[in-house]
Amino acid sequence: MSDPLDVQQRVLALVKDCGFTYFTITRLPQPSERLGPNVLLSIWPRGWLSHYDRVGHYRYDPVVRHCYRTIEPFAWTEVYYEPEILLRARRVMDEATEHGMAAGFCVPIHDAMGFQAVVSLAGERIEMPPRVRRGVHMLGLYAWGAAERTTAKRRKPTGRLLSVRERDVLSWAALGRTSEEVADILGISSQTVNTHLKNARLKIGTRNTTHTVVEALRRREITL
Repeated sequence: MSDPLDVQQRVLALVKDCGFTYFTITRLPQPSERLGPNVLLSIWPRGWLSHYDRVGHYRYDPVVRHCYRTIEPFAWTEVYYEPEILLRARRVMDEATEHGMAAGFCVPIHDAMGFQAVVSLAGERIEMPPRVRRGVHMLGLYAWGAAERTTAKRRKPTGRLLSVRERDVLSWAALGRTSEEVADILGISSQTVNTHLKNARLKIGTRNTTHTVVEALRRREITL
């Protein structure tokens, strides 16, 4: 298949007998970001995604948070609600239920670079014996690949946020080199290295070098 709409229709046709009426295929952004710009394909209730982003549900969604803890597929009923966000997490799920998504199943996606995404399916009531669950897991992996392939042309390149030198410094930091070692390698002063690291932190919105490296890798500003 080469058309994203064909992928959407095929996925929904294959899972509707399990009770699924909605699904989304999306990358998982950082908590401070919105989900909407990261969605590749989606058949979601009207108005749900805009509401979800507008009220900041992503930060507290227990399903999303569980995706970061596991590589195994899981039903929404298997999700742990963290005590510190319990009320907000319940609000997310209660409002999802009001939109016709009382039950769901997720297939977390982790690519070779460690970047995370999810195929999430939902409906009023779902039935998934073990054999069907395994089949939906495999379908989720296929659907992710198809979504990536068929939406590649429509996605606009985001461009580079960091300068060449900032990427150089972060690349060496990612390999465990100290500021002094990076300075020797690049032929610049340690103070200049630290300035580049600070600028990278400010641009990406991180608090320390380790977090900056992780975010730069996730955003594909640098590679290992």
